[in-house]
Amino acid sequence: MSTPRIGEIALARGVTATWWYTAVGVVSFVAFTGMFWVLWAWASPALDAPWRLPVAIVGGAAWIASSVFLLLDYRPSVHAARDGERHPRSPLNMTGFAFAALGALLLGVGTSSVLAAVGVLGFVLAVRPWTPGVRWRVVVGATVLVTALVFVEASSFTRQGIPSSAFSAPAFFIVMLPTMTAFSLWWWEIVLELDRARAAESQLAATRERLRLANDVHDLQGHHLQVIALQLELAERLLTKDPAAAAEQIRAAQGAVDEARAGTRALATSFRGVPLPDELENAADLLRAAGHDVRMHVGSGTASAPAAVLGPIVRESVTNVLKHGDGARARIELSRDGDTWLYRMVNDAADRSDISGVGAGAGTHSGTRAGADVAWGSGLTGMGERLESSGGEVEAWNDGTSFTVQVRLPVAAQQAAASAEGHA
Repeated sequence: MSTPRIGEIALARGVTATWWYTAVGVVSFVAFTGMFWVLWAWASPALDAPWRLPVAIVGGAAWIASSVFLLLDYRPSVHAARDGERHPRSPLNMTGFAFAALGALLLGVGTSSVLAAVGVLGFVLAVRPWTPGVRWRVVVGATVLVTALVFVEASSFTRQGIPSSAFSAPAFFIVMLPTMTAFSLWWWEIVLELDRARAAESQLAATRERLRLANDVHDLQGHHLQVIALQLELAERLLTKDPAAAAEQIRAAQGAVDEARAGTRALATSFRGVPLPDELENAADLLRAAGHDVRMHVGSGTASAPAAVLGPIVRESVTNVLKHGDGARARIELSRDGDTWLYRMVNDAADRSDISGVGAGAGTHSGTRAGADVAWGSGLTGMGERLESSGGEVEAWNDGTSFTVQVRLPVAAQQAAASAEGHA
């Protein structure tokens, strides 16, 4: 069995809520349509056979069951089609078709209406994962056929003394069902494509930044390595003729090594020194790419928070969630509470009391809450050590359903952080 890629996991979770809204809406519309046809079987004086009502009820229930099975099979089918793969016919698909056939037969017999049976088949055609451009032709064809049957059956029932107004509600719902189903699924597929585009954009931005950094490192190191190579070659030639000059070239090569180190360090510092709001956005994008449903709240004025102190804390907390988190959701918060910056990372690690690796017991920089049994490892300990010089503190607790890391940093530490950045 192949391991799912991060992008696939993100897509699978990123549109889950939208998918369930869509699926519940479609099933609800099917249920309302079936209910109107059952009421028709119960209220119509021409359908006075006592067995028709229970048959129509069973047929409506079978139709609802078929919609559930077909929708459960629809989502992975669309994912496979978007990835250029063929989704094999699953037991859910076959079960859905079987219930749909049973529902069409029983509902048609129970209501004495061909329109009801054809309407069920029209829904099955609308919910099938057709290739692009095919579904709308099928839906339009099914709608035209169902509309024609409405007029035919309305005339038939009128001749039997049944007013057409009594037939209007079930007829309207059965005509609208294929179109409403197709529109709902089409809307969800648009959301799916937008989610894919967002994930692709995030990955492309990260790739571009890595390429830029790699190019800068290549240029920097390539220049210094070339200089060092020439100086050492010259030193080798001068070694027997002029040892003093050779030693001078070796010292120059050592100086070039120091310059290369300093340049690399400065490049890494400039790469990491991004504004804190951007750091938070990058953290949220990284968690989303790993499949988490991320909620983020950033208070007003947080752009002035000390990125030199809180930036590494943000990265460390995200690393903790990626390495040790058990759940699929995370919440990132940054706000100002009086004279204190308050940063909080929460993720749903239901049964984990250690999100930073098992380590020594809590230090003086830590805080715990009631019922929190947290083993402090290198991650949380490192956060505490970073904050200690700035007067900040880190707390961590597990309430049984979520793990929380909370950092408090005095606003006065901002001046110290700015001074440290100026001397870096």
